[in-house]
Amino acid sequence: MRIPAVCYTYLRPRQLGQMLKCFIEQDYPDRELIILDDAGQYNSQEGNRWKLVSIDKRYPTLGDKRNAAADLVSDDVEALAVWDDDDWYLPWALSASVATLKISQWSRPSVVLHETLKGELRQHRTGGLFHGGWAYHRDMFLKVGGYPSKNNGEDQALARRFKRKGLVQSDPIRLDFDPFYIYKWGGRGDYHLSGMGADGYEKLGMRVREKASLNPILPRNYHNPTILPGVNQRIF
Repeated sequence: MRIPAVCYTYLRPRQLGQMLKCFIEQDYPDRELIILDDAGQYNSQEGNRWKLVSIDKRYPTLGDKRNAAADLVSDDVEALAVWDDDDWYLPWALSASVATLKISQWSRPSVVLHETLKGELRQHRTGGLFHGGWAYHRDMFLKVGGYPSKNNGEDQALARRFKRKGLVQSDPIRLDFDPFYIYKWGGRGDYHLSGMGADGYEKLGMRVREKASLNPILPRNYHNPTILPGVNQRIF
């Protein structure tokens, strides 16, 4: 199964470089990465299995931007994996998603990781959230019309569309994969739309746009992460 990681980005060059390196380090071979930037921050470019498209015209909503990013994937892909520009993905992330999509239409992990101050990874339940770890069959995504044109809750709106169509979902954690999605909250130069209020998308569009280069940087402890035992209730 050919699968792309689909990412949208806005004014996060340091975080995006780490996410790109996570993709480069993936162990699943038949993959690609599509990054869509509508801040005009970079030169459009591509590397081994990845492509960055940068434009200087802001999409009207986050949902529209997600749909535009999905439209950029290769014609022969069978599934789409959601990757967020400020989060980290361990080397088996795409392998776990593909294994799950071979028995279902929607991969929705039940456990996510977050980094402690010591650099250890703590497990906690997703509670159906944490959209950045999802993957789904492309044909079903197109059949439901993709994401709605909205700035907050577009992920849960997509989930409702999937449920109305009766999509079968599975959990890669139940297939004995270790959690692979490291959700990042806070840190230098970071922001989260979910914490910026109803008009966060518009506020973000008013920030100063500066040109930047894209430099793949490996997150610390990436190849030998310490995942703490026990699964906690949802933290964020």
